[in-house]
Amino acid sequence: MVSPPAPSELELVHRALQHLRPGLDPALARRLRTADWAAASVEEGGQFHRVLVLEDVGVLRMTRAHEVGAAPAARWAPERDPAAHLPRRLALLDGLASALAERDVSWAVPVALSDPVSAGPGAAVLQRFLPGGPYPPHEGDPDVLRGVLDDLAAVDVTDPRIAPHLGRPFAFRGPWTPARARHVAALPGAVAARLGAWEGHDVDARLGAEAWPDAVAALTDAVTTWTAAPPVPPSLVHGDLAGHNMRWRAVPEDEDPRAPLRWALAGVLDWDLACAWGPALNVAYLALWHGEQKVPDLARDAAEARRARVWLGAMAMETLDDAAARDAIVGGLAAGSWRRLLRKTLPRVARALTALDG
Repeated sequence: MVSPPAPSELELVHRALQHLRPGLDPALARRLRTADWAAASVEEGGQFHRVLVLEDVGVLRMTRAHEVGAAPAARWAPERDPAAHLPRRLALLDGLASALAERDVSWAVPVALSDPVSAGPGAAVLQRFLPGGPYPPHEGDPDVLRGVLDDLAAVDVTDPRIAPHLGRPFAFRGPWTPARARHVAALPGAVAARLGAWEGHDVDARLGAEAWPDAVAALTDAVTTWTAAPPVPPSLVHGDLAGHNMRWRAVPEDEDPRAPLRWALAGVLDWDLACAWGPALNVAYLALWHGEQKVPDLARDAAEARRARVWLGAMAMETLDDAAARDAIVGGLAAGSWRRLLRKTLPRVARALTALDG
């Protein structure tokens, strides 16, 4: 959802403008201070923050007081409060920007232009505007996307400018605890009560009601084991690498106005969940947007492709777990919503089991 800025949000902009970072380019500082911020728009999509965007000028990032969908009076648990994590995340962006520049990487990250300022129970900060938009779904060029994966893999996660500021694996929804796995394992009964039947067996015999708990255990145990005892050295994992977090620009192949266009990455947003983890996760995130059929072309080798498919299956189970939690909170998702979700996730789980067996 996009809306015009409220007076309180414009006040936050003006407060942040009083705290621009020392050493900021004078021309950029002048542009920020003289811009018409009332012409900006507020985008609500982020899980941890909202953003006020002034095209080609800057972005005000405002942390949320509570998780999307929570009661208005709710507040983050201290360990998840985005305002508390904001200084660390901004320091990570500084470290990444330096490391990427040293390697002449062509895309950017949204470094801070100001120091954070308080915003009620949260915080706000001005950040660099990154132009472009999302790549059209399912149309990504595997060679171009593989180049982005190589850029990420080349970042040294032990670099002292980066390592202290990375998050932890499983930071978004937490690890696969036994209780959480049992909750997902019980889905066939809960869904059958809503829809009249659990149709997992129609997708794959390994997804029938009796076999489903074994499928849950297989995938969740695999990703938990890989996290505790990595099969390959951990590398930089973005945490949500796709969609609107990747800003692409269509540029002509050459100076001829009739030349075909190619997509060039301008920048990557939203590093809140970045950590040192299995590189197959970045492949899996890209596959969610660009198509799972591209996994073999995106992965470095067949083993990474198999791990990416297993991660996709675990992500599908996480989606089902989230849906079941929402179902309990709001009093029941529509039956049609459940059926669409199952049609999307169950085949992914089946492919993950095949990859794990391979």
